Amino acid sequence: MNIIDKISRRHSGSILSANHYSDALKSRLDECISCYLAFEETGSAALLYIAAWEGHDKNMWYEYASKHFTTLLGCEQSQIAEVFRNSVKDRRIYKYLGVEGVQREIKSNDEISSAWEELREEGKNRGSIEAVYKVAAAAGETIWLKDQANVEIYQQDNICLSLGVLTIISKEMEAEDKLKKHHDLLEVTVQERTAELTILNKQLQEEIEERKLTQKKLKESYYQLQQNLDEIINAMSLTAEQRDPYTAGHQKRTTELSIAIAEQMKLSDHMIKGLKLAGLIHDMGKISVPGEILSKPGKLNDAEIQLIKMHPQVAYDILHQIDFPWPVDQIVLQHHEKLDGTGYPNGLFGDEILIEARILCVADVVETMETHRPYRPGLGREAALKEIVKNRGILYDPAVVDACLALFKEQKFQYPSVPTDNGNLR
Repeated sequence: MNIIDKISRRHSGSILSANHYSDALKSRLDECISCYLAFEETGSAALLYIAAWEGHDKNMWYEYASKHFTTLLGCEQSQIAEVFRNSVKDRRIYKYLGVEGVQREIKSNDEISSAWEELREEGKNRGSIEAVYKVAAAAGETIWLKDQANVEIYQQDNICLSLGVLTIISKEMEAEDKLKKHHDLLEVTVQERTAELTILNKQLQEEIEERKLTQKKLKESYYQLQQNLDEIINAMSLTAEQRDPYTAGHQKRTTELSIAIAEQMKLSDHMIKGLKLAGLIHDMGKISVPGEILSKPGKLNDAEIQLIKMHPQVAYDILHQIDFPWPVDQIVLQHHEKLDGTGYPNGLFGDEILIEARILCVADVVETMETHRPYRPGLGREAALKEIVKNRGILYDPAVVDACLALFKEQKFQYPSVPTDNGNLR
């Protein structure tokens, strides 16, 4: 049986039997069909085909189609072009873009009818066709076919041959579709989460701005309260000094020395602030002592001394009603306490006394001994420093004494000038 006889039963093409086609085209087609027949006889499940079209004609026919191809579509070879065209439900073309990845072009059944000519034209230009089709098979199932073909052009005959093979890839495409669904779902989820985060971020920014505004207002309020508190303390200090004109400026001078000692000992700013307020009003309890006792030039009797010793408790009773952020009331109450328990009003020992009160005690002793009092002239700085050195570790905290001595002997500490009621500086 010659090749024409073998082929005649397997194709409905026209090239081999027509007289107007060139021998080169017929020879090439004869060769290809022979190879495809031989390959088919090996039992391969591949769906082989040779399609042809003329010039830019929209109509395409098959010169050859394997038995598996016709069986899959359930049609005769002469019907395969139309049946295959109508059975395609979806077509996908993958274009490789190098490092940029793969571009996937999807066309539905409604779009495919106008795209066949475009696909063939692209195949002519590239010399190959690669696409994936979703096909409704004759058995009622839907399968995916991968189409790979080389396109040969015969200019003399104005004929294009597509030498192709179709491979069933349903499992791969189902996996791709599942992956695509998961990818789409993930994208939607990401978009939703992004939208939520955008809203939350906006809300957070608004809360931050509101919090900044609130903090600014609180800071301004705190600053105003501090100013008000300082003014109240200064007023209370002046009130106490009005009762005892001979000690005018004593509280301020004692406060300055206390702050200098605290800084020398590296106390925190918070503790120093509380010490400052306590120092400015540490003698305010003397408002309960009669003026004639405060200004008495002679020696005080025991009753008068006991009355004066009540001034820390009187001050505490007043200050305890105020909610300070520092232990101002306790510092004032304890500033006459001594390490050995001989102080007043409660006879506290050692660490029972606040460090701020221990500092104020030393500063009070030094400033009082240095300056003039109604009952004696000032004893001078040397005598004051000898007193705290003599009783270092007995009456006075050693660390406080050392810091005080360093201020005067090493840093040449000087009191700021404090005006008295008569305008003189003391």
